[in-house]
Amino acid sequence: MVAALLGTASCTDKFLDEVQRTSRSTQWLDTPEGLASMANSLYLAYNYFFQNESHYCYTNYGTDEFMVAGDNSNGMWNDYDARLGSVVQPRVNSNTQAITTFWNELYKYIARCNIIIANEAALDGYAQKNTVLGEAYFCRGFCFLFLTMQFGDIPLVLEAAEEPSREYTRDSQQDVYAQVISDLEAAHSLLPADASLATKNKVTKYAAAHYLAQAHLWRASEINSAWNTSFQAADLAATIQYADEVIAAHPLVKEYNDLFGNFTTYDTSITETNSEIVLSAGNSDAETTYRKGNWGLALFTAWYQSFPLMKRDLAGAREYQRLKTTPKYAYYLYDLKNDSRFWKSFKTTYAVNNAGTGKITVQGKEYAANAYFPSNDGEYLSSMYIINRDDYGQKYFKNEVNVAKAPSSSSYTRLDYRTGKYIPNIMALLIYDDGGNVIGTSMTPDYNTLLAPLNKYLDGAVNANNRGDGFRDGLLARSAEDYFFKAEAQIRQGNVDAGLATLKPLRDRAQFKAGEKRDAYVDGGNAYHNNAYKSSLKGFEANCAFYPMNSYYYSIGGWDDAAVRAATDATASVLPVVTSANYPKEDQAIMNQLGYSSEFDKAMCYLLNEKSREMYGEYHRWMDLARTKTLEKRLYYNDQAYSTTLVDVTGSTKDITGTTYAASANGGSFKASQHYLRPIPQDFLDNIYKDGKPLTADEKQALQNPGY
Repeated sequence: MVAALLGTASCTDKFLDEVQRTSRSTQWLDTPEGLASMANSLYLAYNYFFQNESHYCYTNYGTDEFMVAGDNSNGMWNDYDARLGSVVQPRVNSNTQAITTFWNELYKYIARCNIIIANEAALDGYAQKNTVLGEAYFCRGFCFLFLTMQFGDIPLVLEAAEEPSREYTRDSQQDVYAQVISDLEAAHSLLPADASLATKNKVTKYAAAHYLAQAHLWRASEINSAWNTSFQAADLAATIQYADEVIAAHPLVKEYNDLFGNFTTYDTSITETNSEIVLSAGNSDAETTYRKGNWGLALFTAWYQSFPLMKRDLAGAREYQRLKTTPKYAYYLYDLKNDSRFWKSFKTTYAVNNAGTGKITVQGKEYAANAYFPSNDGEYLSSMYIINRDDYGQKYFKNEVNVAKAPSSSSYTRLDYRTGKYIPNIMALLIYDDGGNVIGTSMTPDYNTLLAPLNKYLDGAVNANNRGDGFRDGLLARSAEDYFFKAEAQIRQGNVDAGLATLKPLRDRAQFKAGEKRDAYVDGGNAYHNNAYKSSLKGFEANCAFYPMNSYYYSIGGWDDAAVRAATDATASVLPVVTSANYPKEDQAIMNQLGYSSEFDKAMCYLLNEKSREMYGEYHRWMDLARTKTLEKRLYYNDQAYSTTLVDVTGSTKDITGTTYAASANGGSFKASQHYLRPIPQDFLDNIYKDGKPLTADEKQALQNPGY
């Protein structure tokens, strides 16, 4: 056939010189269309934060909010032990995250930004010139900001690479912050001022303002105290200016569940279209598009598939169980009676989803499981976590709860007032003996899987069984954080009560409304009921672990009194107005534990507590604690990192069976002189030159952060 075709066509120059049009060359970047395409590719930088396991290691582990759950793949990020170095080794398994992850990835996008900025002249006359340039400046400033928050001094690479280069050094944080602010200011002047739903996954002027507020506040923080004195006054004023701009453009949603819980389907749910979103990373569940899954789906989960009458399903998610809610902090942080954010941020109940024909004994009577629980589709309560702090007086006794660390048998001791059925499995924060004395807890500090998990990223709309990643948008910035930026700037200016008052709208929203059922519950797993793929997922069509009720009344009281529940639901809850003379009791307890007494320290302690209540697990915590130099004190609440001896919420070193908690071999390894910065990756040090030669061992050490 080839011979025949060649025989019918002359070998003209036109034929021989035919140009292949299916690929691009670097010359395309001399055109406006090519640069616009590269600017579009920058959005993958924001997706990258949610596409792997690294993000939680860099931001959630090793803080007061989270410790290691059942999977210890990345325990070194939590414990700060010797394995967390310029090379993370020895690796526990293939899931262990390297120190190079974000370094390499973000510099890749910085390189693209440099190409766009260097070729600005090619955009002259192009209708979208400002947007393309603004996206490049924003992304470069964003990447440099994240890198300096993690690594301190970093290379400021500002020129487009035209050939390979090995000559790099580290620029000072002072210079880095100046560049970050310059880039974000350029983006702020160039990007469209559009806060509409059409731009929820696009960088805008307000996204630039959000990160400008953050950059100015970070530069003014304790981590930079050796050099930032001359910047502080202007930085704090700028923080307030930019935070106010974002707050005005992106009003808070009225209902906290609209931020995460009321997810029903991709792209149209209020959770992905609300006004509070400043920047989110868009994902896709379409088979024909680049798949950008959100790993938050499985990382925060607790083990549930072997609980009585349960199996893994879409609504409950695949249990990667990497992150464990810290019992000493999370369960004692909130005003559980009046602050709805705990009940809307954490999952305390699971539904029966695997009642078969086997026999169960309930209150002395034998039933077929599927006769007592005639539905596996989220209708009946299977397992419950009771957050029964002693200040609420709800006592659960040893014979009423499951004391095993992998519950497999049922107790049926308390009635589910919603359905009139007894509950198979109960775990309690405090477990009592018959004399009314606390003797243990289900929420232990060791590497176990019993915890009320963070629910913010559950995704029951996924298109396949056992997915480790979902397709919900990754939330990078919401305007609630700008309230914290502003409040902290005011506190640092000496206007403590003004700063505390700035946070009042968030606390007002957190209160239960009059008529709101306090035990009503929703999370993203509930999207299972709207799942477009459900009918094709064999064995998953009628199995739903989502249960529409939480354990509020079982924890606070009133579970056995319908009149009490009705009267409570009818009234709005009230959170106290916070002033420097009136901190909530939960905050005062934390201040006392951490030894804070000055007006400034107490105000900052409260602000960091309140930020947890509002933004628990939203990938900010490590940077907040590191830049305020409060990380070392707050590790008290992270038992695994704090000490080699694990102590539970009852003060005991033993579980309820009398077994001593296994020693945390790497606990107590945090060093303030070292761990407020990450190690510079060895790959970088090994591959750069000085004066045309590889670095010597001493030169590498000189470029490394202290202690590594």
